[in-house]
Amino acid sequence: MDSPKILLDPYRSIGILSTKLWIRGGSRADPINKKGIHNLLAALLTRGCGPYNSCDISDLIEGCGAELQCESYEDGIMISLKCTEHKSPELLPLISLMVTEPLLKEDQFLLEKKLTIQLLSRQKESLFYITFNNWKKIAYPNHVYKYDSIGTINNLEDISLNDICTLSKTLISRKKTIVISGSIPENVENYFQTLRTNKSFSNSNKETLTIDKTINRSKNRFNNESVILNYQNTNQVVIMFGNVTIPHSHVDDLALRIISCHLGSGMSSLLFKKLREKNGLTYDIGVYHPIKELEVPFLIHASSTVDKSMLTLKLINQCWEDIQTKCISKEELNLAKAKFIGNLAHNSQSISQRAERMAYLLGINMKEDHDIQVKEKINSITEKEILRVASIYFKDPLISLSGPKDTLNNISQHLGI
Repeated sequence: MDSPKILLDPYRSIGILSTKLWIRGGSRADPINKKGIHNLLAALLTRGCGPYNSCDISDLIEGCGAELQCESYEDGIMISLKCTEHKSPELLPLISLMVTEPLLKEDQFLLEKKLTIQLLSRQKESLFYITFNNWKKIAYPNHVYKYDSIGTINNLEDISLNDICTLSKTLISRKKTIVISGSIPENVENYFQTLRTNKSFSNSNKETLTIDKTINRSKNRFNNESVILNYQNTNQVVIMFGNVTIPHSHVDDLALRIISCHLGSGMSSLLFKKLREKNGLTYDIGVYHPIKELEVPFLIHASSTVDKSMLTLKLINQCWEDIQTKCISKEELNLAKAKFIGNLAHNSQSISQRAERMAYLLGINMKEDHDIQVKEKINSITEKEILRVASIYFKDPLISLSGPKDTLNNISQHLGI
C-alpha cells in the first residue's frame, strides 16, 4: 500500500490543531488548453464531499468554529483545516473525503468558473499584474511557470465539468504529504487511512506531470528579446527587472535568499534607501523571490512617476550591476543574514504557518529539517560567496515595463533597447 507521508508537529496551542494536506501537481500539470483547471478543482473541493453538499459542509465548518480552505499553486494543491482538538474527530475525515469522494455539482462548477473569470477580468486592470505576466512571457516561454495558476479566460471557458471530474480521479494516486501542528489527538493517522492507495493502481493511474525545465531565451542584454513594453495611458511607470534563477533545493539558493534580504527586505534595504529614502523616486519598491520546486524568478519590482521613471530604472540597474561586481560589506552581510533568520521565525509563529511551511517543503521534495540545516549553514556564507552567486544568476536581466508610450520609447532610446 502507498500511504501519504504524515508528519506530526506537537505544539502548545490550547487545544487547537492545524492540518495541511499537500497534493503534488498544481497548475504546472494543467493540460496545454486547460490552464486553470487545477485551480477550479481546488475551489470545488471545499464545496462538497461525501454526504455533504455545499450548504452542509459550510454549516458543519461554521458550527464547529473551524476553517477549511483549498488553494492551488504551481507545484501542488494545499487543503487546510484548522479546528479544535475536541471537534477534530468530526472534521478530520473531511480531508480524506475531499480527495476520495468530491461532490462536483454543475451549479457549483459554473459559479466558481464565473467567479474565476471575473477575477481574471479585474486583474487585467492592474498594471502590476500585466507587467508581471509580460515579464513571464519572455522569462518562461517554454516553462510550466509561464501561466498564472488561476489560468486564462479563454482556457477556462473551454473547461467542462467532465474535465474536472476526470482530473479529480487522479488525486488519490498522487504523492501526498500531511502535516499536523498543534494539539494532536491520539491515533490521528487513522483518519487518513482512505488516502492509502494500492501501488499497482497508483502506478497505472498516476497523472503525468510533464515538467519542461528548458528556458529558451536570449542571453543578449537590452535587446528586443529581453525587454517587453506595454503601453498604457497612465501617470506612472511599472518596472519588473530580474532573472529566472534556480529551484529552492539548489545549493546556491541560500545565498540568493540573503541577497534578496539585502536588496529588498525592510526600510534598511539597499533598494529602499537608494530609491525612496535618498531620491524619493518610487511609490513601491521590493524584491519578488518565491519558493518553488523548479526555477524561480528573482525580480525587482517598482512603480514610479513618469518623470522619475528613467532615473528609477537606471538606479535599479546600478544596484543589479553592483551586487555582481562589488563585495557587500561585512556589516551589510550580517544584517541581511539577520533579516533572513528573522523572516524564518516570523513566518513560523502560528501553528498554521508551521504546518504550511513544512507541508510545502516536503511537497516539493525538501527535507523536513531544511530550515535547521539552513540556520547551520548560513554562517558559512561569505561576501565572496554572495559575489560569486550574483555573478552567475544576475547576468542579462529581463525587463518588463508598463506606462505611457512616449515615456517607454524614451527609456528604450536611452538604454539602447
